[in-house]
Amino acid sequence: MARSYKWQPHDGARHAIPQELAVNDVGHTLCGVEVTAGSDKWPDEVRCWPTCPECDLAWRAHEHILPWPRDGRTPEDLPANRPEAVSMPHNDEQIDVLALLIDTALIYQAVKQVS
Repeated sequence: MARSYKWQPHDGARHAIPQELAVNDVGHTLCGVEVTAGSDKWPDEVRCWPTCPECDLAWRAHEHILPWPRDGRTPEDLPANRPEAVSMPHNDEQIDVLALLIDTALIYQAVKQVS
């Protein structure tokens, strides 16, 4: 499953930008900052920059992933339109392993609470 956004260092933080932006294209981060896209290979000194909280929240909402840190919501609170995370591919598509792990953990917690 291809993602719609990728991460790029800018002004002391990692920001989410549209995946289709090529090097030197101008676009906007999910938090609304205008940026010029850089290389997908980051210099060592920016690898540990913090993630922009606004970009992270908007990215998670777009990908239907609960915000971090978790605030006690249950699997029933997840958006219903995540079929790719609960169905197996019927051809050579790749499985979104992270989404599958998150969904599995949330379902396990819900079942454990009901038991």
